[in-house]
Amino acid sequence: MTDRFAFDVSFVITVYNKAPYMGPMLRSLERQAGGFTREFIFVDDGSTDGSVDLIREATADWDHVRIISQKNAGPAIATNTGGFAAKGEFIKIVDADDVMTPFATQRLWETIRDTGVDYLYGRWRYADDPEEESLKETDFVGEFNEYADPLGHFMKHGMAGSTNVILRTDVFNQVGGADPELFVQDMSMPLRFAKNHRIGTVDVMAVMGPRDVDGRIMGNNAEVVYSLTATMYHFLRDNPDVAPQLQRIAFKRCAGRSWKWAKRNNGKTFFSREFGLYLLSRLPIWKQTAALIGKTIHVWDAEDIRYMIKLPD
Repeated sequence: MTDRFAFDVSFVITVYNKAPYMGPMLRSLERQAGGFTREFIFVDDGSTDGSVDLIREATADWDHVRIISQKNAGPAIATNTGGFAAKGEFIKIVDADDVMTPFATQRLWETIRDTGVDYLYGRWRYADDPEEESLKETDFVGEFNEYADPLGHFMKHGMAGSTNVILRTDVFNQVGGADPELFVQDMSMPLRFAKNHRIGTVDVMAVMGPRDVDGRIMGNNAEVVYSLTATMYHFLRDNPDVAPQLQRIAFKRCAGRSWKWAKRNNGKTFFSREFGLYLLSRLPIWKQTAALIGKTIHVWDAEDIRYMIKLPD
């Protein structure tokens, strides 16, 4: 920890109506092993189900706990609220329904500190009983890998994840946290880091999530594919200097997702706008593709998307 930080790790826990799942999460926070100094920042994103009362009761004897309450604004803005308030050198993201293995933070913190990367992923999986299964996991750290070209990897394959992530606070502030115009945070954060910073993965089982959670974004395929395309649109809109070859890859992937969705779910044919955009994306002539990607997003106009981004007329 450097002198300008008060703690080694700031846990940033975003909470919105997750009372039925929070007991295991809170207990896993309390049992995080390791000699690192820590603070706990809970961001209540307008919960109405007693989640805040559970937090206060569970953390009454903990040191360095802050609870920040705000009107419901979605996980991206809630993550930014907590991240920008963090006083630790590193931010450990935690979703309110996830359960960390007891050694998760210690091993992730050691790895990001020792390797010098700015954004680090551990492993995660779903579990029938996350708390019970997390306590059975072996404290084992396997191979570390750093992406040679994180931005290229994101354009080709994507990146996402929350509770299995630890990141550097100063870089979080530098890139502006998660995209506040989007509902979710776990795609825009790594994309913002990927442009100029180092991203890696380490083989350590860090977190388990319950298989069935009401309102989980990952359970809504439309929300996921829409969010990934919207994330890419905003990023390239705001970063027109991204290399043309990567912009073309992004357009091709977004147009491909749009065409597949239109064909499978909307009955669209080869005479549709979506197929026309898909054909355009195959042409190696584009230098900036944000506007074209924006056009592919309209395939989800009729879907039940929680937070639709604003597109130019």
